[in-house]
Amino acid sequence: MLKAKFFIGTCLIFSIGSFCNAADSSLTSADGAMLKFSSWDQGAAVWKRATFSKMNDSYDLYDNGNKTSVGVGINSDSLSPSKKYALVQRTVFGELSNGQEVVATENNYCDMVSMDTGCVLLSRSAEACSGSWKGGNWLTDGGEVIVPNLETISPNNLIKSVEPINNASAKGLAVKDQLFMGVESYMSCYPASKNVQALNNIGFYLAQAGDDSSALRIYRGIEVVGKRTVLMLNIADSLWNLKETSEAAKYYKKYSDAMIAEGKAGKVPARVAERAK
Repeated sequence: MLKAKFFIGTCLIFSIGSFCNAADSSLTSADGAMLKFSSWDQGAAVWKRATFSKMNDSYDLYDNGNKTSVGVGINSDSLSPSKKYALVQRTVFGELSNGQEVVATENNYCDMVSMDTGCVLLSRSAEACSGSWKGGNWLTDGGEVIVPNLETISPNNLIKSVEPINNASAKGLAVKDQLFMGVESYMSCYPASKNVQALNNIGFYLAQAGDDSSALRIYRGIEVVGKRTVLMLNIADSLWNLKETSEAAKYYKKYSDAMIAEGKAGKVPARVAERAK
């Protein structure tokens, strides 16, 4: 028998599914950080957007891509007694083609989010969201004790995991598969100040897979903690691909000037001079 739990709001969740007529809802930490759920999808019975905000910082917890979309849900036990952690049921909607027909797909997960930072600490199968908080840990109905520790793959390990893939686009898609949360949430788990090179590589691989929007957001996070010559080129390329050509030209110019100053003028790609005009 499926066990029912009430959503915060007027919704019911039955194991993996849910239904209700929902308005916007939110979870709030002890220090005022907020996880807000909005854009209710009546047909799928999920919120389509989860936004983390703290002080002047705000971002979407998950990204919706071109071929997949994410829906989220919470229940009455989602927020831990300390208000430091929250459990979010994440549903990934997609399509699978067998060459003759396109079939809708749906995969469900249970994620634990730090209410201090917005970092998605870990992910389990959807059934793990059925349980209760015990002594600061989450005890699932299946008997698993989930400790609120960071399990999300680190930037360095993520890079290592895709290194054997030779095709640049395939490598980028492999990164996207593992980077299931939004890049801002990921960088709240692994700050740019401590992961400059690996995050830059992740951004580059995402750009290679055609996701210049996510790549640029990573580059912007790195740029805040220190400008690097190669970063200027990466930012310029993603801006150019996103049709932000005026701003891209400025970064191409900065990159070219930096390379000339370093005595590396001969290594500047041909596209730089043309696009810097």
